[in-house]
Amino acid sequence: MNCFQTVILALAVFGLAHTVEAFTRISAPLARPTTTLGPVARNGLGYEEIEIGTGRNVFPGDAVLCYYVGQYKTANLLGEKTVTFDETLPGEPAEFIVGKGQVIPGFDIGICGDMTLDIPAMKIGGDRKLVIPSALAYGERGAGDSIPPNTDLEFQVSVLSATSKEGLSKDVLLKGFAGLGGFLVFMAGFGYILLQTVFLKH
Repeated sequence: MNCFQTVILALAVFGLAHTVEAFTRISAPLARPTTTLGPVARNGLGYEEIEIGTGRNVFPGDAVLCYYVGQYKTANLLGEKTVTFDETLPGEPAEFIVGKGQVIPGFDIGICGDMTLDIPAMKIGGDRKLVIPSALAYGERGAGDSIPPNTDLEFQVSVLSATSKEGLSKDVLLKGFAGLGGFLVFMAGFGYILLQTVFLKH
């Protein structure tokens, strides 16, 4: 194998590695440290997988149909108390566009994930507990009489379905194109080496 073929082979291997890396980041999050609340991201959002869904990932812009329960804890002289401030009723799931600011930031991120924070997206059919810091909820202003200021919230969310309304997110599209580009580089390099090895020897 001459020097030029070696370079082509190296490019092919690089392209294959880039393809595998790109598609792995989309479909399979890396393992991360856990606490008693499950993984906690750098922005303070904690989550715990109750059940991982068997459907596709939920993407920003999807219309999500889900059940949820929203709670927070409060303390007084008698001890700690859990307050349920919002929940869906049996047979009446909520529907909203996720990842577009229709709900609090922590709810958006907790459902559709954030790859920069190593938070995986929920999958259709999944059930997840979220612990949302006040900065990603209602912050210093609170929410009327329902939620006091500076209150961390806990949600349990069960995603029934997710329907694409705006197509795939820009981040997913870019990583998909990167994976495709790597695959094409690999195939071109492999084809060239095959041509050199099989046909040009005759």
